Amino acid sequence: MVLIGGAWWAWRLALQQLQARLTQALGPRAQVQSITPGWNGVTISGLRLAAAPGWPDAEELSARRIWLQPALDSLWSGPWRIRRIEVEDGHISLLRNRQGQLRLLPGLLDEPARSDPSQGAGARPSSRKATTPASTPASAMPPADIGDTLVIDSVALQGVQVDLYDDSFRPALRQPHRVQLADLHAQVQNLHLPALNQAIGLELQAQVRGGSQGTGGKAPAPQDGTLSLRGEFTPSSHDAQIEAQVKSVDLRVLQPYLLTVNAGGVRQGRLDLSLHATVKANRLHAPGTVTLTGLELGHGSGWWDRFGAAGRQAMLNTLADKGRIEVHFTLDGRLDDPNFSVNDSLAQRFATGLAQALGVSVGGVVEGVGQMIKGLFGR
Repeated sequence: MVLIGGAWWAWRLALQQLQARLTQALGPRAQVQSITPGWNGVTISGLRLAAAPGWPDAEELSARRIWLQPALDSLWSGPWRIRRIEVEDGHISLLRNRQGQLRLLPGLLDEPARSDPSQGAGARPSSRKATTPASTPASAMPPADIGDTLVIDSVALQGVQVDLYDDSFRPALRQPHRVQLADLHAQVQNLHLPALNQAIGLELQAQVRGGSQGTGGKAPAPQDGTLSLRGEFTPSSHDAQIEAQVKSVDLRVLQPYLLTVNAGGVRQGRLDLSLHATVKANRLHAPGTVTLTGLELGHGSGWWDRFGAAGRQAMLNTLADKGRIEVHFTLDGRLDDPNFSVNDSLAQRFATGLAQALGVSVGGVVEGVGQMIKGLFGR
């Protein structure tokens, strides 16, 4: 009985220590309904991390429930080890800024941002500001031999919504373009902080919310697509093996990536994308395929716009094979090279010709994918 009582006392004391450190780590902008130690872990209820001024969303992170299961011995000897984290009914906002950098949870991961919140969505980051590990150059990452202070074996996300704000289209767009992922379920494994020098396993499925904007008459109803990712990624070296599948995404969501000069926009259509990305020694090789199905262009209000749109649509129907336009591409190049290239294949030249004739750029989608990969794995 004495041993059992001592073990229980040690466990409760360790959980209280973890609770205190969690409260400190969340920072002053966090609101928490409760942090409750249990017999096998700690439950955080009603978490909300408010965004700093200039962030495109009202919050960086929220969750109805977060459960953490620590490894008891690590709370005393170090490094800290959390066997599992579960996040339920959460919301995360991300920002891709004008320079193409992807920022995630600056309130937790970006210490200077707490004392300098004036760096907004479109502001140029100062030399003091840190970026997330996924958007930091290899030269700026912690050295590979830095000691771990926290090891997380597994993170599970259930029913999470993600809002990705892309501010790289300025000045063409006055506000960041939003892509919304809903009902996201993910498994992330093997996080070693702060070094991040071990391969992180990733498996993700989510819905891509459809667009609501339509042109040229009554807009078709929005339709949701799906996104799936699977693979591994080492942030410190940027090495990665990622397979991505996007199916039946509403093309109206991707208009900034797709359109060049067609003022009428996209009336309806769907996009499928498959991609196998490999990054080794900071060099990316990513073959993939983009398929457009049922693409229908909108038109402006004038008779000339309607006439031009009809001609472009007729040409589009001629080029399409059974309502589908398929383009094979390869993204090749170094992540630290500003001249990020797309393989100039016959299919890519076809896409370029299509853009010139119709004002629709399949290559724009490809370049957008490339720049997003660069933001995730590169600078």
